[in-house]
Amino acid sequence: MDPLIRSLLDCALRSSRAMLLPLLGLLALTACPSQPNYPECKNDTACKAHAQICVNGFCRQCREDAQCKVGQSCVNGGCFAKPECSAEIACAAGLVCRDNKCAPECSAATSASDCGAGRKCMDSRCVADEECSGDDECGSGKACVDAHCRAQGQLAASEGAKLSCTAGPIFFAYDDASLDARAREALTAAWQCITHEGFRRIILSGSTDERGTTEYNLALGSRRAEVVRKYFVGLGGDGRKLRTVSFGKEKPADVAHDEGAWARNRRVEIELQK
Repeated sequence: MDPLIRSLLDCALRSSRAMLLPLLGLLALTACPSQPNYPECKNDTACKAHAQICVNGFCRQCREDAQCKVGQSCVNGGCFAKPECSAEIACAAGLVCRDNKCAPECSAATSASDCGAGRKCMDSRCVADEECSGDDECGSGKACVDAHCRAQGQLAASEGAKLSCTAGPIFFAYDDASLDARAREALTAAWQCITHEGFRRIILSGSTDERGTTEYNLALGSRRAEVVRKYFVGLGGDGRKLRTVSFGKEKPADVAHDEGAWARNRRVEIELQK
């Protein structure tokens, strides 16, 4: 072959190679696009190794509720436990919806903060506090204290003051609820002191010794407190301000187990609330 022609062909071949290599590189880039780094994605295949799916360019746990377990819902690409409630209507009677969970409306320990002023916690629900002007307006086992009905069990623990004058316990014979001469004399003197002292209410607490059943002793303690109340009424006392409570054998003044202790426990204590 003529040397000139060969030289021209070699030059053309080198030029073609120089042009072809960039073109092949461009084709390779186009045919094999690079994959984004996790958690970024372009399709579900990029997330498959992580047991996830591609949601808006990122690998996520779910796209809809059906991709979550039973009892869960899909929120912002994640599976979360479904809220127990969103409104009180979703909860059973006696419960309210609090922090997406059904819970009691209140408790005795947190009644003030749960229910607010003028309301109280009863059976885990906030109810209006019962207003009253006298004990006769309250139900059984309650008394009117600070213009509101209070349970009998709260009376002994309510804020009050013991008699500043001499008014010791009134003692009773075994299995007896009658007042002897000494008891009547003591009550008369106590009433004179009480009326001079001034009071808002008098709590008469009846107790017994440890012998006998709980039920019997509660009834006996109640009879003893009642006979003292009636005696004070006979002296001119306002029955609405005289409240009786029975503790039976539950609050002994002396925990010993002999005649002396039993005699000290058969009593009615007088508490003056100012």
